[in-house]
Amino acid sequence: MNIAKPFKEYFESSFMNEVDHDLAIKLSRDFFADFFYYTPIELDLLESYLNDGNIANFYKSLSNLKYLVEYSDNLNRYWYLLRAYSGALAKLNSDQSVKGSKRLYLYYFNKYGERRLLRNEHWFEEKRWEFLDELQMIYTEEDLSNFVHKYHLILSESLRIYSSFMMDFINDLKRLTPDIAVLSV
Repeated sequence: MNIAKPFKEYFESSFMNEVDHDLAIKLSRDFFADFFYYTPIELDLLESYLNDGNIANFYKSLSNLKYLVEYSDNLNRYWYLLRAYSGALAKLNSDQSVKGSKRLYLYYFNKYGERRLLRNEHWFEEKRWEFLDELQMIYTEEDLSNFVHKYHLILSESLRIYSSFMMDFINDLKRLTPDIAVLSV
């Protein structure tokens, strides 16, 4: 099954609410052409924020792609992982000290409560608790530096994975709309 089919059908039907059928078709075609053109640019922008160490802007810009979490389990999984890690790292970067890491741990501990080991723990929950367990073990500036470096690398790798899923999604959508895909070239 083509994972982009529900996306295509949803947006086509939303434009069909227009009174003028020709206008609806034009709006639909323009939307998909823009999606094909701007989504890779958005991914490149996210990558540039990471490469520059600008985690706060990465975190803010990631919200532009949230609407896609409904259409693919992989996009959903990695979007939430990117959002969680970048949000936590942005907070940590704003107070990058051992005390700041302890405050951040306390913030998340108060937000999520004490860890309970679940037999079939959800993938995302497992990642969250790995992050928090490591955050709790920071006692020196070197530990903190290593932690930030490690999770920056994980964030970069997760973005690469997310981007590959996104490009697969775009390619699936292009196969469903071959006449529109040419417009983005």
